[in-house]
Amino acid sequence: MKLTVRYVAALRDRMGRAEADLDLPEGIADSEALIGHLRAAEPAAEALSHPSVRLILNDAIVPRPAPLSDGDTLAFCPPFTGG
Repeated sequence: MKLTVRYVAALRDRMGRAEADLDLPEGIADSEALIGHLRAAEPAAEALSHPSVRLILNDAIVPRPAPLSDGDTLAFCPPFTGG
């Protein structure tokens, strides 16, 4: 499955990039499996599993675990405030 992952705000800084195009192995069918896969490859991905990090799947906020499909775009968005 091919998937685009985006990291927003502080997560972009933590991961060292804004976006990644991934070709995932079989068995990764939802956001929690994806996070586990990313954590195995990069310790910084631990931050993605924090419950306050919102998931935005194809431009819609979704609850965890979010099912994933080929061609999806999943963004990880940490909490932030503005003024």
